[in-house]
Amino acid sequence: MPWHAVFAFLNPLLIGVIQVKCQGASSSPFLTNPTEMWTFLLATLVYCFAFAANIKWRRRRTIYALFPGHMALIFGSLSSISLFSIILPTMWGQLIFSLWIFLPVLVLRQFLYWPFQWTLKVVSRLVSNIRKRFNIDGNLDERPQAVIVLV
Repeated sequence: MPWHAVFAFLNPLLIGVIQVKCQGASSSPFLTNPTEMWTFLLATLVYCFAFAANIKWRRRRTIYALFPGHMALIFGSLSSISLFSIILPTMWGQLIFSLWIFLPVLVLRQFLYWPFQWTLKVVSRLVSNIRKRFNIDGNLDERPQAVIVLV
C-alpha cells in the first residue's frame, strides 16, 4: 500500500519532466519512443486494476490475497521505469528495463516457491519409481572393497 504513494507522486513528476523535455520538439514522445509510451499506458492500466483489486481483497488472509498487491507493485514500477527511460539516453533506458526484470522474480518468489517444490517432489518420486522398477540401489560407488588378509 505505501507503494501507491510513491507511484502517485513519481508518475506525474516524470510526465511533467517529459513535457518540459519535449516542449520545443516537433514530435511527441509517442512518435519518438512508442514502445516506452505504450508500455507506460498498458502498465498504468494494469496497475489501476490491480490496485483496485488489492483494496477489495485486503481483508482476506490467504496467500492469494497478496497477489493483487504484488501485481500493483510490479506494474506500477514498470510504468515509472518506462517513463524514466524516455528521459534517459537509449542505452541507459534499456539497461533500466533489463534490471527491472529482476523485480517480478523477487516479488513473486513466494508464489514461485510452491510450484517449484511440487515439481521437485514429482521428479523425485518419478526417479524413485524408476530406481525401484530397475532395481537400482542408491550406491553410486561400485568399486570392490579391498580385502585385508591377516597372516
